[in-house]
Amino acid sequence: MEEYKVKYYNYDIKKYPFVKMVTDLFNVNKLNEIHMLSNNKIIDKLFTNENDDTTLYHDKFYKKLNNGWDEFEKVYINFIKKIATEIFHENCIIYQLKPTFRVQLPNNIAVGGNKNDPPERYGWHRDTDVGYDHPPFEKNFIIPLTNSNNDASVYIETYPGSDKFEPAIMKVGEFFQFKGGECIHGNKPNTTNKSRVSLDFRLILKNEYDKNYIKSSKLSSKKFVMGGYYNIMQGL
Repeated sequence: MEEYKVKYYNYDIKKYPFVKMVTDLFNVNKLNEIHMLSNNKIIDKLFTNENDDTTLYHDKFYKKLNNGWDEFEKVYINFIKKIATEIFHENCIIYQLKPTFRVQLPNNIAVGGNKNDPPERYGWHRDTDVGYDHPPFEKNFIIPLTNSNNDASVYIETYPGSDKFEPAIMKVGEFFQFKGGECIHGNKPNTTNKSRVSLDFRLILKNEYDKNYIKSSKLSSKKFVMGGYYNIMQGL
């Protein structure tokens, strides 16, 4: 099952300064203490699938991104080019237009669940499940902006149907790829007293893209099509 293993890669944090840009945005010394910015430091309830992206942290990040964060967008585009050429050896790639911002606060999870989820796997899902509705041809990537693992991480099924899970190692200066559409993944409540902050995004090889798949993203309400959730980069 080699193809289902989480694949880790290194990158230059000075050339691609995601950590610095997000740290500067929130004006904190350490991103793993981002929860200290909130007056409500303790969240009484685990996030749901409806409110996990509505915190003040998400609001600040997306407001900046959606109003023209040129420095960030330039770095993001260059990072996508790096993956396309160095990992996939492609001169064309379809990519998630704007990355997803994740914050896993102490005592909470990053991706919320639904009322019918079993307590021990609250929020655990495949991206292709109903309610998430991502297409099966996406390739998932995560860029950790803080060092963390175990409870402040993502537990990923070792291969589809294995019912065995391993936590991804979140390490600044690394990013990783996994099959989020095929393998169940999710969070356990974060017991580390530190926040986990990360970015995630999806890529698609041009020859695997299906233009007839037109379901929509929960987060952005954009359809999973080019000109909607995705854009295309050519001539790399």
